[in-house]
Order: sequence, then C-alpha cells, then structure tokens
Amino acid sequence: MARHDPTPDTMLENYFKIALRNLKKHKGYAFINLFGLAVGMAASLLILQYVTYEVSYDDFHAQGKHIYRVQYNSYDNGVLEFESATAFPRVGPGLKEDYPEVEEYARLFLRYGGGVVRYEDQSFKEDLLFQADPSFLTMFSYPMLRGDHNTALSEPGTAVISEETARKYFGDEDPLGKRFRFGSREEYTITGVMASPENSHLKFDFLLSYSTLTQLWGDFFETAWGWYDFYNYIQLTPGADPAALEAKLPEFIARNNDDGNVPETMRFALQPLEDIHLYSDLIQEARVNGDGTAVYFLTLIAFFILVIAWFNYVNLATARAIERAREIGVRKVLGAFRRQLIRQFILESVLLNGIAVMLALALWQQAQPLFNTLVGKTLGLNLLENGTVWAALGGLFLAGAFLSGMYPAFVLSSYKPATVLKGSFGTIRRGLHLRKVLVIGQFIASVALIAGTLIVYQQLTYMRTQDLGIDIDQTLVINGPGVLENDSLYAEQVGAFKQEMLRQAGIRSVAASTEIPGNLIYWTNGVHKLGDNPDEINPILYKVGIDYDYLDAYGHRLLAGRGYAPEFTADSASIILNQTALNVLGFPDPESTVGRQVVTGGDTLTVVGVVADYHQQGLQQGFRQTAFLLRPNARIYYSVKVNTADLGATLAFANEQYLRFFPGNPFTHFFLDTHFDRQYQTDRQFGTVFGFFALLAILVACLGLFGLSSFTAARRTKEIGIRKVLGSSVGNILVLLSKDFLKLVLVGSLIAVPLVWIVMEQWLQGFANRIAISWWIFLLAGLAALGVALLTVSYQAMRAAMADPVEALRYE
Repeated sequence: MARHDPTPDTMLENYFKIALRNLKKHKGYAFINLFGLAVGMAASLLILQYVTYEVSYDDFHAQGKHIYRVQYNSYDNGVLEFESATAFPRVGPGLKEDYPEVEEYARLFLRYGGGVVRYEDQSFKEDLLFQADPSFLTMFSYPMLRGDHNTALSEPGTAVISEETARKYFGDEDPLGKRFRFGSREEYTITGVMASPENSHLKFDFLLSYSTLTQLWGDFFETAWGWYDFYNYIQLTPGADPAALEAKLPEFIARNNDDGNVPETMRFALQPLEDIHLYSDLIQEARVNGDGTAVYFLTLIAFFILVIAWFNYVNLATARAIERAREIGVRKVLGAFRRQLIRQFILESVLLNGIAVMLALALWQQAQPLFNTLVGKTLGLNLLENGTVWAALGGLFLAGAFLSGMYPAFVLSSYKPATVLKGSFGTIRRGLHLRKVLVIGQFIASVALIAGTLIVYQQLTYMRTQDLGIDIDQTLVINGPGVLENDSLYAEQVGAFKQEMLRQAGIRSVAASTEIPGNLIYWTNGVHKLGDNPDEINPILYKVGIDYDYLDAYGHRLLAGRGYAPEFTADSASIILNQTALNVLGFPDPESTVGRQVVTGGDTLTVVGVVADYHQQGLQQGFRQTAFLLRPNARIYYSVKVNTADLGATLAFANEQYLRFFPGNPFTHFFLDTHFDRQYQTDRQFGTVFGFFALLAILVACLGLFGLSSFTAARRTKEIGIRKVLGSSVGNILVLLSKDFLKLVLVGSLIAVPLVWIVMEQWLQGFANRIAISWWIFLLAGLAALGVALLTVSYQAMRAAMADPVEALRYE
C-alpha cells in the first residue's frame, strides 16, 4: 500500500494537538514555565515602557538633531571647578554673528525664585517663569495651541502661557489679549498658549518676552560677558559639524574678552539637545534630569529577567528528556523525520511563549498603577500605539520562542530509537552540563541584583542620615512677598512681621535670606584676596544674603570671628566665609583669616567670621566655597523654626500675619526637611525600581529551581525509597537532593562578586559623598540567594523524603 504523507495543514494541526496534550499532561511544569515567562515578559515590558519614555525626551522637536545648548565650564588653576547649563547672554547672538553654520539662537532667562502673578482678583506664587527670545518659539516645536509662534514674543510686554496655566487662571475663557501683572513693575499681554509636554528637559508655565528685560533694565541683558545665568541654544545648519564649531569656541571667547585672550578659567562646549535629559547633570539645570546610567541598568535587568525565564524553559525541557525519549523513539520507529520532531518542539515553545505573551500583557496592564507609583511618573497604556515597541515585542517573542526551543528540539530529536526503547539513557546526560551552566547563570544574575540593591539602598541611607553641618529640622519656609505697595517701607514691614510672629508660642525664630539649604545658589561672583591679580586667580564664590538671625537659626558652627549683629554698623562691608572658601582663596587657617579683605562683585569686603563647611545641597554634591553677606531686608525666603506640638495653630497664625503685613501676596510655604529630601528623589526611585525588578528576577529564577528540584525528586523516587528502607534519615535525603543545587548557587554567587563590584563602583563614582563597598554586602547577598534556593529546593526534597517508601518502591 502506498504511503500518504500528511498535508502541511494536517501536520500543523497534529503538532498543535501533541503540544496541547503535553501541556495538559504536565500541568505543573507548564504552569512554572508559563508563569515564569509571563512574569519575565511583563517585567521587561514595564521596563521597556519606562526606558522608551525616558529616551523620548525632546524627540518631538522637528529640528532637535540640529539644536545644541551652550555649556559653560569654569576652571581654577587648570582644575575643573564647575560645569553650568547656563552661559552669558552675549553668547547666542555672538555665535550667530560670527559663524555662518549657526542658523539661529534662542536664549532663556529663568526668573529665579519666581514671583507673584496677579490677574484681576487672583494671585499665585509662580516658579516656572522664563524670559525667552521670540526665536525660541520657532526653533523648538512646542505645540502652539493659540496665537502665532512667529510673532507671539516679538514685542516687549508679551507672554505665552502653558495650557495648564491658561486653565488655572481663565478656565474655559480665551486667554489671548488678557493682561496680568508680574511682581510690582511688570505687566504682560498674553499673545499665545502653548503645550508644555512633560517629556522635555524644559518645563514652563510662563514664557515672557526677552525684550522686556532690555526695556526695563537696559542693554546689559544683551551684552553681558561673565554673568552666566542664561540658557543659550543654537541651531546649526544641516550638515554642519558641531565638533568643528566647538573647536572654534576658544577664539570666540578671545574676541569677546576685554584683553583679547582666552582666560584659563573659561571654556564653552556644545550639548546635543536630545542628550540633555539623560546625560546632563550640570549646575543650573532647568529641571531635574533623568539618569542615563539608571536607564542602562534597568535595561540590563529587563534582559536578565527575560534570559532567566528562557533559561527555565530550556532547563525543564532538557530535564524532561527521559520522559520524552520513549515518545521520540516510538515516533521515529513509526516514520517521523528529525526535521518534523524539531518543528514539533519549536512549535511547543512558540505556543507556550505565545500564551505567556498574552498573560504578560494582562499582568502589565494590571501592574500599571503600582509601577507609576514606583517611578513617580504617569505612564499610560499608549506604549502599545508605538510601532517600534510592537516590533521589539515581536522580536523578543520570536527570539525567545526559537532560542529557548531550539536546543531542546535538537537534543531531543537526536535520540536513537533503538537505544531509548531498550531503556538505555546514558546519552541523555548531554543536557546535564547545560542545565548546570544555566542555573549558575540565573544565580549570577540574582546575586548581582541582590547585592546591587543593597549597595543602592546603603548609599541612599548614608546620604540621608549624614550630618549636614546645619539644623534643618522643624523649619517652616515661607516664600517672601513678590508684590510690595512701597519698596521703601519693606524694612519696617519685615521687622514688624518678625516681631509679631515671635509672639506665637510655637515659633522660636524667624530669619530672612536670599537662599535656603537644598537649593543651588545662583548668586555668584569671582573672588580674590585683596592685592592678588584677579586675572591669575579668580575662582567663583557662591553668595547667600542673610539677616542677623540666619546663622543662629540654622545652627552654623563658627570656627573663628563672629556672626552679624546690629551693633556692628560696618557689617554691610563685611563677609563671612566657609572653610572651603578659605581653602580656595589660600588662607592658612580661620583665625588668621578674620580681618583679611577679599574682592568680589566689585566690592572690597572684610572677613569678620568663618563658619564650618555644611551641605547646602544633597550629598551627591561636595562642599562649595560659600559666603554669607548681610542683607537684613532679604525677601525671597523666611525660615521659621517651629514647635510641632500645635502645628495647625502655628500655620494658621503665620498665614494670618503674612497676609496682614504683605497684602496681595499668596501665603505659600513648605517644610525644609521635605524640600531638602527631594534632591534624593531620582536616586530613591532608581533604588526602589531596581529592588522591585531584582525581586522579580529572583522569583523567576526560583520558579525554575522549584521545577528542576521537583523533577529531580520525581526521577529519584525509587532511589529514595531504597535509601529509606536501608536506614537513611530524612536529613540524609534532604542533603542528597539539595547539595547539587546549592553548589551551583554557591558558584554563581562567587562569580557575581567581582562583576557587581566593578559595576557598582562605577555607579558610586557619581557621588561626591559615597560609601565604601563592604565585603558583608556580598556575603549577605550570597546567603540570601542560598537561603532562597535552599527553601525552594528543600520543599520538594522534604516531600520526597517524607513519602512512604512502599509507594516509592512501586514507582515503575
């Protein structure tokens, strides 16, 4: 009788039937594989969602690939002192005038400290206000919702507001043509409404016309060279080489410098717009940026989780080789070709991965709220509208299905029917070494993630618990008034306000200042000792204006000299330095510095006191040379030391007195410890996300270990029964079944140690104040991995050891 080969459709149908039959027959192993793959894919999808969002910053600008921000670098005796996101107002227009490859420029000037915006009877304290050149609207592609982007900022006194700000002030009304006041002197007409997307390194509520600054304050805002508070963006012509332009910047500096030379203290660099969010951490950034290193680490974790899940599949598939061997032998005897068997096993892998993908999508959707909380962002489900993401998902699915199915397919399909049907399985041990390697690989990743999480947590704890050198506890900060009826009466008003506040039992002190701890100090000038040549040594000095009560309120420790006091009438020409400022200026010690004179900002000042270094910002930053100048009429911040016994009553009293003395100003406040802690937000989120996905990776690895130990115990059922009959204890059986797995986990732990040390040492280099990586972290990570593995394996081993040996001896 002639042999009839099945049609391709019939073959495919048979493959599916056999695959489904195998899944039903081995529900436990199928569940472990399905759940492990689904969790791995869902976790990877969440990370992919976050990474996709992070790399999307500023990608909506049509000319984004041609836009660069001019970075200003300052040096002190050849040593880099700081790198700033801002430069001089002359830079942008000067570059366009001098270099034809610069097609356009745009400047932004942040109104530091914000101010009060008033419209009719509404007034709000606003912080995200920028003066902007009109070219900003055409260079960048922020969607203009109302108005004309070509003319909206072309005249003094015009403004563009964000969509959110328009709703806040005007509801459903058309804001175009409406006028609002900013501070006491400035009035603007709204000529545009613009979207301010979250995925941008710039976030604004108000864009005020740059020409208003020139009109109010003079040409200094156009020609200043040395005042570096201005964001300068340039757009290059298509095909222009940014590296070639950057090489010309020293000559540009020389042309604009008074003496025609390039000072050793100054350099400019060009930052690609699309790199700013992930790879820029300069002083005076427009907002807190992301962390490219964190994104890289999370991408690695996503890869590890997927690989661990696929390793589980390969491990269980090869471990079940004995069970499938007779099936393969029979099918080969009945005429099955090897290529048909390979297709069968790959189809099983595709089917399992396909079901896992659907389950992963469901898990991903359900995990969205938790994940959004972890990363501190609102990431919707619109990720799946991205064709690139679908392509990546399809690629991951196909790669996973084929790579995880390919090895078992080739191994299982190679068995010789005569051998396996005789019951000889010696050659089937070929998968044993692979399984050992895969288990070691899983626990290299697991131990690395545990150790990495511990190091991140330890670094965060270190930064948050170190002595700042000042006392920021129980400090209520009130934003100073942005609107005054009469500036000349402010000194009298603030004095009366402070006296009235101190009448409240819950208030211990009130201090006024131009800055508070937790903020970057924007007020800077060059400084040198009186008699030194300022062209040779002129480092930057960070300045804080304070009243008489500020140093005592924050508990600054005097090393020499004194603080400011009303009885010293010459203190307006005095200065108080910190220890780092002494080191930078070359003063030998605090005692001999008191009475010396320094020149800064064009003023000659006498040093009357030296305070110990303190952390103005988070411990990611080192100490900076800082000076305190007497400004009793400072009006940006009021620091109020309070008792927490009846905080509600204290806040109500402060609100009442503030509105009484400064009418027309909203009462806005915050607590300084919370404000200071925001500097660690990015690192804290990274640590939380890192730890969360590390936990998932370990869970997936343990699922695979659970399946392998279960299968091993089942295979050795008869051996266990014989050993128990011959007198082996439960403990002996437990050791027998556990030791091989634990050896592999131990090997993985030892391999992980140097890898983790190298990677995390590099991560810690980004912190000015950091921990030293301790040996106990690796010991704890290894013990944790061993403990989890032992619990996982012991459960199956204990079940096998406690089983009735009579039942075990009936095993075949």
